[in-house]
Amino acid sequence: MRALVIGGGGFVGKYLVNHLLESGDEVIATTNEGNSVAGCETLALDITDPGPTSEVIQRIRPEVVYHLAAIAFVPQAESNFEQTLMVNVAGTATIARQCQLLGNNAALLLVSSAEVYGLVKPHELPIHEESPIRPMNNYSLSKRMAELVVERYDRQGGARCSIVRPFNHIGPGQDSRFVASNFASQLARVAHGLTSPILEVGNLEARRDFSDVRDIVRAYRSIATTESGVFNLGAGQSHSIQELLDTLIDISGVKVEIRQDPTRMRGPEVPDLYASYEKASRLCGWAPTISFRQSLKDVYDHWFDVLAREKAQAAKETA
Repeated sequence: MRALVIGGGGFVGKYLVNHLLESGDEVIATTNEGNSVAGCETLALDITDPGPTSEVIQRIRPEVVYHLAAIAFVPQAESNFEQTLMVNVAGTATIARQCQLLGNNAALLLVSSAEVYGLVKPHELPIHEESPIRPMNNYSLSKRMAELVVERYDRQGGARCSIVRPFNHIGPGQDSRFVASNFASQLARVAHGLTSPILEVGNLEARRDFSDVRDIVRAYRSIATTESGVFNLGAGQSHSIQELLDTLIDISGVKVEIRQDPTRMRGPEVPDLYASYEKASRLCGWAPTISFRQSLKDVYDHWFDVLAREKAQAAKETA
C-alpha cells in the first residue's frame, strides 16, 4: 500500500508512519518544517500553498492519504483564526481536490477532532457519530468546516473519504503543552531535582476520554484501508484530570505541592466527555488495548529518560 502521510512530523504522525511501515506499507511523509521522519522519504510541504501541495500528490500518486496536518492547539487557533482557516480548511480543500483528481479511487482519511461535538450534555453520553455537532471555539469550528469539505468530495466521487474524530490521546513524546505530558514533565523535573516540588495545574475537575496514541494510529490504518464515513475513536470511558494527576504522582513516586495556575484555566469546559467506539469496533474490528495507567507510565518514563540524558550530557560537558 502506497501511503502519503501529510503532517508526518508531528506527535501522532510519527507514530502513524512507524505503524504503517511495520504493516508493510510504502510510506512518504510531509512536514511543514522539512524535518525528516525516521524510516521514510520526507518532503517539506506547506499545505496552504496549493501549487506544491497539488504537485506532491499528483507526483506520488498515493493509494491512501492520511491528512494530519493542522493547527491543533486550541489557544493558537483562538489567537489567529485566519491562519487556522488557511491551514485546517483551505489546506484540506486542496488535498481533497487533488485526491479526487488522481482518478485512482484513492482513500483519504481526515483526522478531525472530538471537539466538534462541543457542549455535550450528560444525557448525551457516550457520544456517537450521530450526536449533535456544536463547535465552541475556533479550533473545533475549523475542524467541522474541514469535515464538510471532505464530505463534499466524498459525495462527488473519485476518492473514498473517511473522517476520524479522536478523543484525547496521549503517549511518549507528546508536546508538553498538553495536560498529561505537561504534568509528567513537571514531575520528572522534580524527580531529578531540577525544580522545587511544586506542580502548577489548571482545572482538575473536567473528565475526558484518554486513549493511547499507539491504539489511535492502528485505527487510522484500519479505517482508511477498509471503510468510509465518520468514526469516533476513544477508550469509551472518562477519567478526571485529578485522577490523571494522581496516577502520574503515584507513578513518579515524588511528593509535590499542588498549586492552581489561573493562566492554565481554559474558561468554561464541558464537564464530561467520552466516546462510543462501537462503529469502529463493528466495522473495522478495532478496540483500544493499552491501559490508562500504562499510557501515563510511558509518558512519564519518556520525560524522565529525556532529562536523565540531558543531565548526563551537561555533566560530561562540565567535566
